[in-house]
Amino acid sequence: MFIIILGLGRTGNYLGQLLTQSGYQVAGTTRDENKAKEMSDLGIIPVRWDSKNGTANLPEADVVVCAFPPNELYAVQMEALKMRYPSSRIIQISSTSVFGKDQGEVSENIRPKPDSSHQDVLLQAEDAILTHPLGQVVRAGGLYDDHQHPVQFLSGRENIADPQAPVNLIHRQDLAEILFDMIEQKINERIIHAVNPNHPLKQDYYTKKAQDLGLKPPLFSQIQETNKKILSSLKRTWRKL
Repeated sequence: MFIIILGLGRTGNYLGQLLTQSGYQVAGTTRDENKAKEMSDLGIIPVRWDSKNGTANLPEADVVVCAFPPNELYAVQMEALKMRYPSSRIIQISSTSVFGKDQGEVSENIRPKPDSSHQDVLLQAEDAILTHPLGQVVRAGGLYDDHQHPVQFLSGRENIADPQAPVNLIHRQDLAEILFDMIEQKINERIIHAVNPNHPLKQDYYTKKAQDLGLKPPLFSQIQETNKKILSSLKRTWRKL
């Protein structure tokens, strides 16, 4: 089986290593020549490609994992991938940000209600993939791993809104393992929420995480704009937040 990861970043690295170690042939796209060498060293075939360049030069594949970040053409790009790979499995890594900020608790069965143009584009892209006979959508929470965590971007900032909002996060390796299980057809649902089931409150979580990492804690305002908890039907062992 030949698998291509479109937009091979940190999550793609984890996934690519899982796949190559299991005997799959894996390619990944990149725009960076230095990244291409790193990929080759990991046993991943580098393909120089930009998501804005169209799909004509992409190789044939049994499974296509769409891991490149969304842009204003994202929905159009998903439509193009459907036409390029009519009989391949397409797994799109979407985002839990597709849900409106006040949708409350949402499971995979709840239809997103976008409240921004960015969310509209995400939902249009998801809808495009879900009309493909072998299309699947993975809505990933905020990503972190041992090298990069959202608290690093929040450290020292002031007047951060939504102190009482639940966090919706996932470790990149958890996401990679979920994608791996999907490729092995151990997960066959059309829509998957890849989110850690623990949802501490934003202020409590990021204050403690900053202390744990020796960072200056962020300071929160009293403004509460978002109330969104992403529920996942997946049953698995999750890494600690």
